[in-house]
Amino acid sequence: MARFLTRCYTAVTWLEALRLAALDQTPIASIRQAPSAELVHRTEWWAWWSDERLTTAIGLPESLCPEALSPDAVSLISEVWESESPAPQCGWRTLASIQRIVQAENISTNQSVRTLSSLGQVTKLTVIFPNQEVGCLYRYVQFGEESYLCNFLWDLPFGGV
Repeated sequence: MARFLTRCYTAVTWLEALRLAALDQTPIASIRQAPSAELVHRTEWWAWWSDERLTTAIGLPESLCPEALSPDAVSLISEVWESESPAPQCGWRTLASIQRIVQAENISTNQSVRTLSSLGQVTKLTVIFPNQEVGCLYRYVQFGEESYLCNFLWDLPFGGV
């Protein structure tokens, strides 16, 4: 399999990439190619690839629907993807590798976190990674009038404890 990216679409064949490039006006020379990338997981809106790249799923054939990531990994990636946020601070690879969320605890114990909580919500996630390794991530969600921001961090935001 291969992956071809235009400005707005993802394709797995060169002919389809050319068709999609015409739709979104991507110059042929600007189509990005990954000749050995394999599709690992696909949702309606995003796709995770063997080269640890997250792309849009728009343009992929509906028949390609691998589901190799855990349901919790899919949920966390989707939270960021559907928000107005850029890539999470912890990285897409970290979220994709999560096997299971063991515990989710809302954080609001000290002043710096209370100040942060007035702007958003912080949740400590205890997660299981491959090889049964246990780790912690912090989910920070800030809600706006018509959208939200979502980030996953290794450390509590703004130095809170």
